[in-house]
Amino acid sequence: MRQLLAKPLFFNRRIVFYLVILLSLQCIIAYGALLVFDSLPSSLTDMPDDHIVFRESQRGTVNLIRMRIDENKDRPLQNVVDELQPYFGYPITILPTGTPLQNTVNNELKKLGFSYDSDEEVIYIDLKDGHLLQLGPMVMRDILKSNTMSLSVFLIIWALFSAIIFFILIYMAFSAVWKDLVNIRQTAEQLGQGNLKARTENVKGWLFKPLANVLNNMGMHIEHLVSTNQTISHAMAHELRTPLARMRFELSMLEESNDEQEKLLLQKGMNDDINELETLINASLNYFKMQQSNIELNFTHVSLKDWSEKVCQSITLFKPKGFELVCNSQDAQAFIDTNLVETIVKNLLLNAFKYATHKAILNITKQDNRVILEIDDDGAGIPFNAREKIFMPFARLDTSRTRSTGGYGLGLAYVKLMAEFHDGKAFVVTSPLGGARFVVSLKSGDE
Repeated sequence: MRQLLAKPLFFNRRIVFYLVILLSLQCIIAYGALLVFDSLPSSLTDMPDDHIVFRESQRGTVNLIRMRIDENKDRPLQNVVDELQPYFGYPITILPTGTPLQNTVNNELKKLGFSYDSDEEVIYIDLKDGHLLQLGPMVMRDILKSNTMSLSVFLIIWALFSAIIFFILIYMAFSAVWKDLVNIRQTAEQLGQGNLKARTENVKGWLFKPLANVLNNMGMHIEHLVSTNQTISHAMAHELRTPLARMRFELSMLEESNDEQEKLLLQKGMNDDINELETLINASLNYFKMQQSNIELNFTHVSLKDWSEKVCQSITLFKPKGFELVCNSQDAQAFIDTNLVETIVKNLLLNAFKYATHKAILNITKQDNRVILEIDDDGAGIPFNAREKIFMPFARLDTSRTRSTGGYGLGLAYVKLMAEFHDGKAFVVTSPLGGARFVVSLKSGDE
């Protein structure tokens, strides 16, 4: 239980750890992208240079200051500047003309009469009277030139917005996938706990729908195997009970008998019962082995007409005296496992020989990509409510009749199992002859 709880907790911690790393990398990438973008020339980014934008935005201020100074030429320059100072949020300083400046700043002064020093964040105005006015330094809102605190706040806000968008996208993209995963996990847990009827439903995502189908098919297969094995186990136990009871009775009689002839008969009876038990166990083991294994089919191109004639000839030796067997086959080519299909036909014909009255008819046809086998007889037929039961192992409709005819009720079970190996099915309906019609539909491998 602790392990089951620990795994999801570890999984969540790992997601948070990866998310923190992802957001940290995003912050680094965002800051690096800003630096790279800011360093690119305006011809490439199609954005004007910050230096030019800010310089031109101050042109009006420069001209207004010049107009005010020109209007008060008869007054001391410092007095005029002191009157202007309260209207500005940055200092205005008078400098001598010989103040050393950068070459780019001097060139702008000569060309425009004012210049902007982006390093110092100041504006220089040439008053043409031997003086310079310095406006600034000014307060700028440039994230790339802000202090560590401001940059950290920006990156934190960036990370928060990225996290919100990230979770929204993850939820929109994977909420349905997560529901499908939870549904599949719950079904797998129920199957593991023994609920073989559990199935995965409402899986709509293309990613996990094939997995859900595989899980459902696996559950159906396991349920079928377990149900069949339970049925076979119960039926086999019932089959074993009769010879064991006879052996117990014969052993008791043997202990009480003083007649040598009677003892020999009892010993022979016990030996026959032992042989019957051995035969039953071998037949059951063969069926189990065949049911559990995946038979590899050996397909062969055959003429249905020629092949069916050979099968009918090979089984005439087992036909009861006076019994009529009619074999009809379509003259068509098919791609089948001849050994497997021959076993199916022989089992059904032997079954007809046991329970039909006088006649059986075998019809073999090809319809589209399937080979259809039909065996009709004029026997008593199969009741409607027993038509599925007879294909179960050890199933019998008339126990006493079966004891007289032999067998353990595995013949039709073999037929159904081999038909399924051939991607087909077997069922029984009422025959036009009045008895049973056994139908086996097999897929032809050439389609």
